[in-house]
Amino acid sequence: MPDEVLPVLRVMVRFARPATEVWDLFFDPVLMVQWLGNEIHTDLEEGGAIKFMGDNAPATTDLGGQWEIKRMKPKEAVLCLWRVLGADTLFLLRFAERPTYSVLEVRHGAIPSAAKDLHMAEHWNLLLANFKSVVELGEPAVRFDYSKYHPLRVTRYDPTEVRMSVLCRAPPSLPFDVWTNPEKLRHFIRATSPRVDRRYAGIYTWWGEGMGPVVFTKMEPEKEIEFSWVYGDELETRVNVRFEQVGEDTLVVLHHYGFRTPEAAVGYDIGWASILSELKLVCELGESGIERMSDYDGPVEPVLHFEDEW
Repeated sequence: MPDEVLPVLRVMVRFARPATEVWDLFFDPVLMVQWLGNEIHTDLEEGGAIKFMGDNAPATTDLGGQWEIKRMKPKEAVLCLWRVLGADTLFLLRFAERPTYSVLEVRHGAIPSAAKDLHMAEHWNLLLANFKSVVELGEPAVRFDYSKYHPLRVTRYDPTEVRMSVLCRAPPSLPFDVWTNPEKLRHFIRATSPRVDRRYAGIYTWWGEGMGPVVFTKMEPEKEIEFSWVYGDELETRVNVRFEQVGEDTLVVLHHYGFRTPEAAVGYDIGWASILSELKLVCELGESGIERMSDYDGPVEPVLHFEDEW
């Protein structure tokens, strides 16, 4: 694989409905307004395009505001072009049946290595979580404000913290348990080796030491948690999560703070939006149904080769 492109990313989401129905819902412009952008124009045929605009659309100076349709097998697969940093990248959407469910799979590759800080996997994770939330719950999970998203052009005036929230239609005990139950963490954020000691200064890890949470610095069951955060060689920061009851629902409010510079906070806004969107699905559906695979067994090929699979 050439050094100038990132590995192929792959995200899948499961549905308890036929793949042909998922296809129809995915390309429904009325639904797209809720998960893809505030204004949608579709021309669903080879040579056509899906255009998305507005503050909640992944259309910025770095991300093109349309998916150009290169190849299409109706009800089965679509090969699209999406310009990332001005480069033509291809992604493949597949709609397939499994024995007890269907899957929508995204494979996106030939992404310029300069786009690493755009965190494309998180964008796809959020888009698919919002799509599933609209389909299954009747509302998007987290509408991300792309009008303020410019991670490759950070200035000293940009925020040094992340504030975000999601409404879970469940009592506070459920989202609190999802955040602090080791078994649920394995599915919620795909934690490989979670450790949770539910008390002040108790150990709290997801993927291992030096890969996110460290210890609880606040612990008020079903109301608030806070934990220290260290990822790689980053300086320590804090993540505060409050569970605010709103009638019979819970507003989960996240505040990640303590970054020394705006550059240090890059990527955490889209990352936390992705995580909170899955939290809503887990709390209201029992699971998010999302699987992400950024590393594969065997060689990784550019998405351009996906055309050979047609």
